[in-house]
Amino acid sequence: MGKRLKATESLKRLIKNYYDEYFAWSKEGKPTAWLNVGVPCEIFYAMDVFPFYPENYGAMCGAQKVTPELSQIAEYQGFTNDICSYARANIGSLIAKKGPVGELPLPTIQVETTNSCIMIMTWWRAVEKLYNIPTFVIDAPLVKMESEGHHLDYMENELERMIDFIEEKTGNKFNKDKFAEIVRISNEGKRLWAEILELRANVPCPMNAGDIFTHMFPMVALRGTPQYVEHLKFLRDELKERIVNKDFPVPDEKVRLLWDNLPIWFDLRLFDELEQYGIIFVIDTYTQAWGPRFMGVVDEENPIRSFGYYLGSGFLNVQIERRWQLMKDLIKQYRVDGVVFHSDRSCKPYSLVQPELSKLIRDNLGVPSLIIESDHNDQSGYDRNRVIERIKDFSEMIIMGRK
Repeated sequence: MGKRLKATESLKRLIKNYYDEYFAWSKEGKPTAWLNVGVPCEIFYAMDVFPFYPENYGAMCGAQKVTPELSQIAEYQGFTNDICSYARANIGSLIAKKGPVGELPLPTIQVETTNSCIMIMTWWRAVEKLYNIPTFVIDAPLVKMESEGHHLDYMENELERMIDFIEEKTGNKFNKDKFAEIVRISNEGKRLWAEILELRANVPCPMNAGDIFTHMFPMVALRGTPQYVEHLKFLRDELKERIVNKDFPVPDEKVRLLWDNLPIWFDLRLFDELEQYGIIFVIDTYTQAWGPRFMGVVDEENPIRSFGYYLGSGFLNVQIERRWQLMKDLIKQYRVDGVVFHSDRSCKPYSLVQPELSKLIRDNLGVPSLIIESDHNDQSGYDRNRVIERIKDFSEMIIMGRK
């Protein structure tokens, strides 16, 4: 149970080096930018502006179980506990000047996009107001299935405006040649990530959900860097080796499940715990946001427009039909027996349509689903035993239904 990947040690070094570099850039006075996860880091690497993702930092706060303490600090300053626990942890960390990595350096600029989470607007504006940080908003209009036509023209223009903003506020110029090479490297890594996701369709599955969620980090923050490609090759090769050697987390799979929404960062061991009952989560919707369906290979001939397409067609920027199509495809490809919907108190845009998706899956595919309630980052009120028992009971129901 819970056998760790060798690539996890490589990942730990990647994360440490990333934070060390961010602190070093800040200390040397080099420009840095806080971005939400929908903003492409490739453009910032091309402009020698260090891209930092506070949502990643929020997940670290959750994993180290300091979110409740930091949230209280933010709440004492008037921030309601109804807002995202990522935001509360980050703002509390800034106010208290402490956290998992000590006092977090403030950025030179902030860039956000409206394509993923409306909470980002409140969060980034709070930091802008408290610390006078220049902030740019990439407006991403809601679309039905994908960004096209005048919507895509608009998204391309938004990115051009963003580049102008970065140049004005940092003094760094957009380097087209450097950007082209970074996009090439980013595409190489995206192909590897797509291959890693595909390998999980193997029966038995070579990697559980806790591991794939952990290894998302380079897909968010390091795209376009050599170390990102090196790490994903290492991970891909290890999964292939596991399949050849028949070295699986759950050799005798009883139930193959799909997880919807963000993970419970402070309890990734939940997935390990369930393995002893023959239960494995073979695929998840959240990792698909960086996969080929939603953030695939960029057109190297027209990269800005291509990034505009992915920004405009983001996972939470489309109507329910696109989410339903994704889940239908995943259920079939990964031979999923049931779906667990994580109704996440801190990610309402992701959670609101889950009852309708559950109905679509049941009525069209005959696949059962379960909705559990928690928070992706704040363990206050979390009942681990109840969550485990509900997933176990759900899995037993699936098994009994086969007889």
